Amino acid sequence: MKKIIRFLLCSLLLVIFFVACGEKKEEKVVTEDKPIVIGQTFVIGAIEPTVGGTPWSLTTHGLSETVFSVDRNGNLVSRYVEDVERTDKLNWVLKLKKGIKFSDGTEVNAETLAWAMNTVMEENPLSNATAGKVKFEKVDDYTVNVTVERETQNLKSLLAEWTNIIFKKGDNGYIFTGPYVIKNLEPEVSLTLEPNQYYENSEKRGEVIIKAISDMASMKLAFESGELDMAFGITPEIAGELKDEGKIVETIDAGYQYFGVLNTATGIMSDKSVREAINLGLDREDYIKALKGGRVANGLFAQYFSFAGDVKLEYNLDKANSILEEDGWKLNKDGLREKDGKILSINLLTYNSRPDLKIIMQVMLSQLKKMGIEAKTSIVDNIDVEAKKKEFDLILYAQHTAPTGEPTYFLNQFFRTDGSKNMMSYSSKEVDELLDKMGTLPFGDELIKTAKQIQEVIYKDLPVLYLVDPEWNVALSERLKDYKPYCGDYYIVNSELYK
Repeated sequence: MKKIIRFLLCSLLLVIFFVACGEKKEEKVVTEDKPIVIGQTFVIGAIEPTVGGTPWSLTTHGLSETVFSVDRNGNLVSRYVEDVERTDKLNWVLKLKKGIKFSDGTEVNAETLAWAMNTVMEENPLSNATAGKVKFEKVDDYTVNVTVERETQNLKSLLAEWTNIIFKKGDNGYIFTGPYVIKNLEPEVSLTLEPNQYYENSEKRGEVIIKAISDMASMKLAFESGELDMAFGITPEIAGELKDEGKIVETIDAGYQYFGVLNTATGIMSDKSVREAINLGLDREDYIKALKGGRVANGLFAQYFSFAGDVKLEYNLDKANSILEEDGWKLNKDGLREKDGKILSINLLTYNSRPDLKIIMQVMLSQLKKMGIEAKTSIVDNIDVEAKKKEFDLILYAQHTAPTGEPTYFLNQFFRTDGSKNMMSYSSKEVDELLDKMGTLPFGDELIKTAKQIQEVIYKDLPVLYLVDPEWNVALSERLKDYKPYCGDYYIVNSELYK
């Protein structure tokens, strides 16, 4: 009897042991299959690949790809193009790779690529900045002829511009070629992604969830609780607190620039003396201290680029006040500048998706006050919509100014007289001619010199205020400790997110 009882007890222990092991194994699988969850300040609202900045959003979310892209070493690479050949001043030939597919399993060939690029060029004026309206024509199934409107020396760079994504229309919406596809979208709130089964190594990827969290305190709490695997673009203050807690925080050169966009067409900023005074009266070092990192801007590009500016920004509050006095802006009894019964007051705008800009805005308010300038502030969701209204005086703006590793795209977009993002209403014959010249130059010393020259002219004319060459902070869970962000926020969700 004792032997029977002993046998039954041993059997029961073995059953418990195997059940426990089974439970542990199942728990491990669940952990491995858990989606990667990313918190950032925005989630795409609508899937419209030719509308404004939407193509950039589609790419940073891992849904789309441009014809060429920039790898983490700064090289221009393409999953789609085997060879690029220039045949004359305005014509190029693309030889396409075979077997690259859309997320529905159909092939990216000459016909589909040409249709996508022609649609982009027709419907999104932001794509026309570098070389005008570019035309794409199928020659055979894997050959495309490309004709540019204005001369360019680097078609690969043009095809890496964020507007130029590959897509097609399907029965239920647009179809793309990136490593992920949409499983569920709650516009501007959350996006759930699943692997594109036709993208290389899709079996190694799991789901990704992106959550829009604009409040930095909420972002921090979500990361601390384990809800997030990545908190992208956290403020320096939050980054410091997380570091003190022993969390993994990566600090990166953003590639972006923070600058002030001035409305030179109407209102107070059409007076160059006022622009000059404000430029002199802003101590950029105050922004660096408030942001706990970054550098004072020396032009329009991150300082690690060879074509970054050589501008030396001057801070001189006394000189700024003297310029305003000479321009007729006298201090009244309230300490505000007044001229002909009108207070010197500016409309100062920025937007929610770039938290650093709100920090700069607060510092700038006190700096303007020292000059006797009143500022009415607004923080909006869609800054580009507000800019088109032309009701602003000064916008604090952030832009990756060289996402393809060269300066032409940004300079043409923002500073050409009819540029698609010329929010300043800026017009300079000298700058237009220098931009035309850039189109004829291969990347090298002469192009670098021309880019620097343009930045000098812009600093003299002051359609924008050079402010900060920033650093960004990204908090990572142990699961993503080897994740290395690059090119700012252009490729947050990429094919290497799961390793």
